Amino acid sequence: MGEAKLKVLVVDDEKIVRDFFKRLLSLLGLEVIDVEDGYKAVEAVKAGKFDLYFIDVRMPGLNGLETYRQIRQIDPDAQAVMITGYAVEDTLEQARKEGAYGDIRKPFDISQIKEVLDKVSAVKSGEQLNILVIDDDETILEFFSSLLAQKNLSCKSAHSKEEAVMLAKQNKFNLIFLDLVLKDANGVDAYNELKAILPEANIVLITGFPQKAKSIEGTLAVSGCLYKPFEINNILKYIETAKSKK
Repeated sequence: MGEAKLKVLVVDDEKIVRDFFKRLLSLLGLEVIDVEDGYKAVEAVKAGKFDLYFIDVRMPGLNGLETYRQIRQIDPDAQAVMITGYAVEDTLEQARKEGAYGDIRKPFDISQIKEVLDKVSAVKSGEQLNILVIDDDETILEFFSSLLAQKNLSCKSAHSKEEAVMLAKQNKFNLIFLDLVLKDANGVDAYNELKAILPEANIVLITGFPQKAKSIEGTLAVSGCLYKPFEINNILKYIETAKSKK
């Protein structure tokens, strides 16, 4: 899982779940702290930040989403995975929108947990890119997510400028794929706001309107432009270029 040793906080009101994670993660050589509720999780983070948080969605007192929000106030770069045994799709989707790394379901798939650990470890060690894709077309977002997963990469998705700006404030993205035409803003305005937040990020424009791209050519410090329908090799080229600049 790479050389970077992760420090992990497990937050769950069920002792059996905490014990499972503590045994598994300890066997994998990770440093693990477990707490039984959101209030103790917040206190633990005040004492020291963690590389990864596993947070149960349904807990008495402070629920998982609110726990995550309070952790982010202390540790804006927090990478969290929501865990649940219930059908709580709206809560999980909201957590993802607010920057959660992902979610896993009970009963747990150990290979899925290891995959999350691999990716977070790679990001910590500087081996992996942190990628954001911004497009109001869900099909495009799913295409990028699927393609990157095949390359053992992952990305966060945003449907609007507002959502993208929120994620950019919460994550240090190395590579951003930005659609030039969004429902809530034009791509140039989105570019300017994102560059102000993440000046070092490599931004690649994506568009189905070549003439629009040509009209702003040379006015933005972008890494390049991808035209729909995409040539996969061109996407991979920008990924390799961004990796070389890390």
